[in-house]
Amino acid sequence: MSVFQELIKNFDRIRDYMRQFFLYGFKVRGEFGQKSGRTYDNERRRIENYLAAYMHSDYTSKGKQVSIRMDSKQILSNPLYAAWKSKSFTDRDLLLHFFLLDLLADGKARTAPELSDEISLRYGETLDAQLVRLKCREYERLGILQAQKEGHSLAWRLCSPLPLEQSPSLYGRLLDAVKFCSEAAPFGIVGSTILDREYASNDLFCWKHYFMVHTLEDEALLSILSAMREHRFLSFENHSSRSGKTVELSGLPLQIFVSVQTGRRYLCLWFPPKRRFNCIRLDCIFHPKPLEVCPDYDAFREKLLRNRSCCWGVSFGGRSRMETLHMKLYIDETSEGYILERLRREGRGGTLERVRENVWLYIGSFFDANEMLPWVKSFTGRILDLQCSNQAVLQKVTADLEAMYQIYGEEGDV
Repeated sequence: MSVFQELIKNFDRIRDYMRQFFLYGFKVRGEFGQKSGRTYDNERRRIENYLAAYMHSDYTSKGKQVSIRMDSKQILSNPLYAAWKSKSFTDRDLLLHFFLLDLLADGKARTAPELSDEISLRYGETLDAQLVRLKCREYERLGILQAQKEGHSLAWRLCSPLPLEQSPSLYGRLLDAVKFCSEAAPFGIVGSTILDREYASNDLFCWKHYFMVHTLEDEALLSILSAMREHRFLSFENHSSRSGKTVELSGLPLQIFVSVQTGRRYLCLWFPPKRRFNCIRLDCIFHPKPLEVCPDYDAFREKLLRNRSCCWGVSFGGRSRMETLHMKLYIDETSEGYILERLRREGRGGTLERVRENVWLYIGSFFDANEMLPWVKSFTGRILDLQCSNQAVLQKVTADLEAMYQIYGEEGDV
């Protein structure tokens, strides 16, 4: 029987389980049907090792429900970073890591055969020069070592630290910036790793709206941004959170959208077969792979900028490209001026007209009026009339109001 290992070999798997526990937290063991029960147990144990202080369980009629619960007001460092800081390695990897750092601490450059010979003499371990060379190249890519040419061979030395010793105040200010970026910016794991190296942690900043789960998407985001920078098409797997199906898609990545309400991130692509833009949730994207370069990338980017003003959220609509919504509101102009200010601030380019005293008309034209409904329903009690070119939108509003009356209204209200 294989022994349980805490270290991560397949990050996509731990990412998926972490999302299930963190975002949903209502499933029991038997409802994780994608893998075996043993796989669920192993992933749950890994997560418990990283996040023991945040694990919570409830017992229901279905069984034991395990979830992750966190209070952002009491968290200064994202605990989900622990998943990135754990990876699989062999005994040789671990030994070679410390051998190299110890040998190169004197600042001298050495070739792979020289390092191999010194490891054998000093530590009594026989390691092939090719294995040492591969590890040195890996550390060169990570920025730990730097290479220089010596004759026909490459020699490696430790990278020089930043010259901050002469300016302690600059060091302190930079460290404060790293503390902020480690929790607020994409790829915050980089800042968190720097703080670990400096034996420091974030003790300055706290967020009311803290979207910690974004770090689980950063591996896919890095590949996407690289494809965007190189103007390449992209293929990826889209795992639907609703249907549970997985489909292979490809398109031209153009921009990352971030919701200011939910924090959810979306990838906006141009799909050549359908000749239209579409947005895919970033947490549903797996295994992104860059494809060929698009020579007309800038033209598609400009087209997106023109179309973006017609989006209420991230939807570019269906067959009917534009949908218009008219909303007539009663607003007491003497005491509710803040409502008018909110309509102007949140209307996203819609027009606001005064019909008569205390009656105002908001008109907005967007690709998908269905996305407006949460905002529209926030004016419930003030709406005098609502019209939309998409009748399905009106039917949905009516059905939601009727359901609300059934729950909260008195008899005879409907």
